[in-house]
Amino acid sequence: MSANADYVNEVRYQMGQAKLAEFSNGPSVTGSVMDTLNKVAPHMARQAMEFVLGDVLSRPGLDAKTRELLNVAVLTAIGAELELKLHSHIALNIGCTREQVVEAVSQQAVYVGFPTAINGIKVLEQVFKERDAQGVSN
Repeated sequence: MSANADYVNEVRYQMGQAKLAEFSNGPSVTGSVMDTLNKVAPHMARQAMEFVLGDVLSRPGLDAKTRELLNVAVLTAIGAELELKLHSHIALNIGCTREQVVEAVSQQAVYVGFPTAINGIKVLEQVFKERDAQGVSN
């Protein structure tokens, strides 16, 4: 790899770290996910930091709340419960309300069916219980 590519990847990595710090401003499971990736598949941890956080989630064009509500909706639709839990925490950490997150999940009943939306609501129930137990009101 060229020195320029190394520099570009390092910049992307640093952007990813900054985005992760923004997302982790409150209760979150991002640390445990990244810890697992670093232990089991460090190449995926690096890719997540550079591509997902550095390239995609750091893009301009959508504010962070809108981007996270979209993530919550899509993760509900595809049944990705671990990631839905993570991004629900993130959405709440960056200022989305519980009602907004519930609406993003509930709307999926129209497009992917009630069973999938109900599974998403069950994930939100876990997230809200965790936050309540930690004394976090949003």
